[in-house]
Amino acid sequence: MKRYSLDLVVVVTLFCVYAACALMLCVIGAQVYRGTADTMRMNYDSRTSVLYVAEKVRHNDLADSVRTDSVGGNDALVLTERRSGRGYETWLFVQDGMLYEGVFAPGATVDIKLCQPILPLEEMTVSMTQGRSPVSSVGPGPGDPSDPGSGGSLLIISFTTIDGRTESIDLWLRSTRMGR
Repeated sequence: MKRYSLDLVVVVTLFCVYAACALMLCVIGAQVYRGTADTMRMNYDSRTSVLYVAEKVRHNDLADSVRTDSVGGNDALVLTERRSGRGYETWLFVQDGMLYEGVFAPGATVDIKLCQPILPLEEMTVSMTQGRSPVSSVGPGPGDPSDPGSGGSLLIISFTTIDGRTESIDLWLRSTRMGR
């Protein structure tokens, strides 16, 4: 009988150790999953905003079609486009923790109620500088309209996500003089 009791104690002890290890493994797995999901969300927020705005700018890389402005004291990017003889402006700006996009007639007042929220973003700063492309070109000299490096603009856009991370992108506007 004592041998039977000792065997039972060993089996129950091994089962308890197995159950404790299985429970610890589940807890560790849940923590790893939560960390991975949070990192993926943060990367999505920061990268998506950068890529979204960059693609909008590249789509509108025409002469005099990209400019900076402000909405409610916040920096804004204004993309002008002409279709079927009519012009319109796409405004991209951050307000109240969201990146907004709105399409308005040139000269119209921007109303946030008419804009589409795109994704959460704390801040967007936009600056544009005139000058030569950082890539040297061989051929025509500075000031020559056929020189791909003359008269362009460098657009610098910085984003601050809701969690405080900062992303930035520098875009060289290739077509500030002659269209695409």
